[in-house]
Amino acid sequence: MAENSTRPGWWRTGNVSVRLLCLGAVLGAAGAAVHILSHAWGHEINAYALVWGLFFLVLEGFVIAILGLLVAGAVLLARFLVTTATRKTRALVTGVVAFISSGALGYVLFSILPMSAVPAVVGAVTGVLVGSAFAAVSYRHMSEAY
Repeated sequence: MAENSTRPGWWRTGNVSVRLLCLGAVLGAAGAAVHILSHAWGHEINAYALVWGLFFLVLEGFVIAILGLLVAGAVLLARFLVTTATRKTRALVTGVVAFISSGALGYVLFSILPMSAVPAVVGAVTGVLVGSAFAAVSYRHMSEAY
């Protein structure tokens, strides 16, 4: 039987802090999966490569999920500074801070570690995707609250 959509669930009644922290961790893990899959694209798949790929997926997923939590922490800190702003302004601040922090972390990570991607491209794409996702969740949360 379908659940009634007007009945509040854990997500609808949740705090924006929990939503943004979950979003940061999920986007970090998803970014790790995209990186591993893009790195494996065009290579031969065998049992050895599959085992090592899964190992690095778990390892990189954990590390980048922590970086996603750092981005969410920066966003929450910035949202704390604009508590009296309108919901559009809060969403804009959330998106801009997530764009800058995730783009910078992506650029630094791919600059330090010898990976196969161009750091500036990774930083720009990561910043745009993560910034827009954080802004959308922030705006959606505020529209549900009012």
